[in-house]
Amino acid sequence: MRTKTRLTITLSQELVKKIDSLIDGQAIKNRSHAIETVIQESLVPSVQTAVILLGGKHGDAPALQKINTNYLLTHTLNILKKHHLTKVIICLNKGNRKIKQLFGSGEQLGLKIDYSYEEKPLGTGGAVKNIKNMLNKKPFLVIYGDILTTLDLSNLFEFHFNEGSLATMAVKPRMGELKYGQVFLQGNKIIKFLDTSNDSGISIINTGVYVFDTKIFDIFPAKNNFTLEKDIFPYLAQKKQLSASFFQGIWYDISEEKDYQEAKQHWQTKA
Repeated sequence: MRTKTRLTITLSQELVKKIDSLIDGQAIKNRSHAIETVIQESLVPSVQTAVILLGGKHGDAPALQKINTNYLLTHTLNILKKHHLTKVIICLNKGNRKIKQLFGSGEQLGLKIDYSYEEKPLGTGGAVKNIKNMLNKKPFLVIYGDILTTLDLSNLFEFHFNEGSLATMAVKPRMGELKYGQVFLQGNKIIKFLDTSNDSGISIINTGVYVFDTKIFDIFPAKNNFTLEKDIFPYLAQKKQLSASFFQGIWYDISEEKDYQEAKQHWQTKA
């Protein structure tokens, strides 16, 4: 049992009201618990911002596919909120305005949503580079907008901080998925990527979910159009600055019709 020390502090009435608003009787039971939670969250490394990539050839179409009665993007946003992320930046092609019309500022979901529009396709790396000035100095999550998953983000964040790498990639075993390639590991570090075009066995695949330290921008190229997969991850792997976090949960690529149909049949809401 942890030993606790009693402290006496003086706070403004306005601050006390904000602290009391956190008390829900379940996750946070009383005022002391609320103060302890706020202090702990401010001192412990955390991920508060998520970047959702919805550009590229599929655009926002996968995110607007219905899973049960909700859009895929609704599932994604609910999972982000569940794991205490508060700010979301959605990267879109220039003409894609429907997402903003549907989700707005994110207030109804308890999130703050900002939007980044690409005048022309920038690639996955260029899209992240384009929103650098919208981020704070803390690590951030990047997730592709066409995936549906039950990945435990809190475990992913903890793993990332323990590893101390510039980037962490969520990976999972997948049978016969040639198009996703395969990662080659040394311990928890990804050291290279393999072409599995001639292999129909089990692959360890990139799931399109990453945690980045903001220092990653120091290695981004000067050009604006580039990809994470070809231009950034191989370099990080070479420098042993790319960690792999395994998970065994549900993962679907909704841009693939086969995955979409399976998801509609088997998905049970986890958010």
